[in-house]
Amino acid sequence: MSGKKGGKKPDPFSKNPALKEFVRRVAGNHGLLILSKLWGRQLTDEELAKLTRLRVNLVRKILYDLYESRVVNYHRFRNEDNGWYIYRWYVEAEGALENLQSIQRELLRKLEERLEYERGHMFFACKNNCPRMTFEEASEREFKCPHCGEELKFVDNKEVIASLEAQIEQLKRQWGEGLQANS
Repeated sequence: MSGKKGGKKPDPFSKNPALKEFVRRVAGNHGLLILSKLWGRQLTDEELAKLTRLRVNLVRKILYDLYESRVVNYHRFRNEDNGWYIYRWYVEAEGALENLQSIQRELLRKLEERLEYERGHMFFACKNNCPRMTFEEASEREFKCPHCGEELKFVDNKEVIASLEAQIEQLKRQWGEGLQANS
């Protein structure tokens, strides 16, 4: 006998690279290591520190980061001997997926708003790379740059629009139907 209790649940991170990347961004490679040891189990931070050979303070910090992103959760118990609380951590894959999709939808919404703004305005800027402004702002300033005083000229934003359209389409393809259904 191998001494292991039951089989581990399948790891959805292997089937969902976007979720794996999300966890990596939240908690780094150490976070992925901790999740690999925690998967299908409930462990304390001390047990995770021993399994991963990481300092317990680092494990706690990563667990808190993962908790804030709804990737992990915990059950709290009182130690009858000393009265201290013991936290048993476990993976919350569904919460992590929901959080990831929420972040993805928000990013997509912001990109679409920016695209609409770019499509709906004409822009003007000076030759000194000062911030560009809309036609309305430029006309209020009599087409003189408020930063350097140079004349403001029309700026074609077709490349910005094309870039935003490409980013939006790429994200929709990359994130797939799960994102579309919840939009």
